[in-house]
Amino acid sequence: MSSADFTKLRDAPTLRYLDPPQVKVYRNAELGGRLCAMIDEKVVLIDPRFLRVLPLSDPDRYLAIREADPGQGKEHGLLRRWTELDRESRALVVEELERRYINPVLLAIHSVKDYGGVMVCVFETDRGIRQVTLRDIRDNVVYLKGGRVLITDAEGNRYDLPDSDKLDFRSSMLLSRIL
Repeated sequence: MSSADFTKLRDAPTLRYLDPPQVKVYRNAELGGRLCAMIDEKVVLIDPRFLRVLPLSDPDRYLAIREADPGQGKEHGLLRRWTELDRESRALVVEELERRYINPVLLAIHSVKDYGGVMVCVFETDRGIRQVTLRDIRDNVVYLKGGRVLITDAEGNRYDLPDSDKLDFRSSMLLSRIL
């Protein structure tokens, strides 16, 4: 190994695990109610970003805690067992996760129209009726275990179908036209 390779390896970021007692999330009144996170009673992040490490397969296992800057957002660690945070911290993290990961649950499909490879569908979700445009079906449909399907529309919105076998007959037939 060359000295340049050794330097790169030595300077590579290390993975740091955090446990709930090390992290406190709160709103800072002096900063106009902005969200803050304190790590190890030393580092304070203003407007921290909480990202699910395994958003599809195990969404509640680990959260990455990053600085707000989207381009340079330094990661401060992976928070394990985040659901064991103190009540206030946990409520604020849940609020942020719900804002970041809006995945309406697909309950039924009312219509599907194909316009030369672009499909316009009407979905009934847990958040109301949505008209969505689907393109590149092969790239925007993810099949998961247990019959779960995630569909991403042309605007990047993700629709979660927890169990495709539980759809009503008409919705199942329309789903087969999409897939």
